[in-house]
Amino acid sequence: MENQSNKTPEAPLLVLREEIDQIDNQIISLLMQRMNVITRVGELKKNNQEKFFIRSNREADMIKDLVKKSGNILPKTTIISIWRKIITTANMHEQPLAIAIHNPKNIPDYDYLVKEYYNELVPLHNFDSATNVVAEIEKGEAQIGIFALPHEIGEEKKEDPKENWWISLANNRSGLKIFAKIPFYEITEQKKDLDKIELVAVAAKEPEKSSDDRSLIYLEVAKEISKTQILSVLKELSLVGRILKSVKLAQVEGIMFHLIELDGFYLENDLVIKNFSKSKAKPYIKILGHYAVPINIINS
Repeated sequence: MENQSNKTPEAPLLVLREEIDQIDNQIISLLMQRMNVITRVGELKKNNQEKFFIRSNREADMIKDLVKKSGNILPKTTIISIWRKIITTANMHEQPLAIAIHNPKNIPDYDYLVKEYYNELVPLHNFDSATNVVAEIEKGEAQIGIFALPHEIGEEKKEDPKENWWISLANNRSGLKIFAKIPFYEITEQKKDLDKIELVAVAAKEPEKSSDDRSLIYLEVAKEISKTQILSVLKELSLVGRILKSVKLAQVEGIMFHLIELDGFYLENDLVIKNFSKSKAKPYIKILGHYAVPINIINS
């Protein structure tokens, strides 16, 4: 009996394989053309004396547009992953890129998520101190800092002061601002999971508005002002927001610190933010930065 494994694939299958090979060759050719354009873009940015080349707003809108164009043929996460790798390759081609991660508990998933968002070739360095992360950026040893976005914890869990990096960030003098959220997708069924890991990226860069953003703001208020009062003021001002974290520092008497996520893109000189600071809550406000709203994925 003839050995089936030695049979030559049928002609129709060979034709399809050749078609796939041709498409792959076109993809490689187009990627090479893209990199040539990136070289020229990088030169223009250098000539304009720009220090940080990443354009987070354009990246986010580009990926969202490609996800929309792909329809249901490819999973959203596939498009996100492919283009994040392409974009990071371009970023690294334009200028050196290294990342400092605030990781006081040595959580391996931080490295994994950052590599997934950027790529495996970007040098990563973990630090247990937020001060050290900022110092790495100031020295030019890293261009991006990564911090874990905190969530309110139950009374049964002990408060970790090292999670209060956002308080230090509000007072930094290096112009560091949040510009991206990692990962760039949200799974619907995980929204109420307080144990999920969400990271934010910071860099010395100007704020950039995308088609759909969220703003992170820092608040100092008198300890008598409750969370309910703060949320009430937000509602009165037609601001949609969530309190992510509230902290009382032992060394600061009579003050509560709040980390709030607002829907929309806001700057400190916007009228609505000024009105917030003049409200009955009388908060001291700092805009920590912004990030594009992640792509929603329904995990059915």
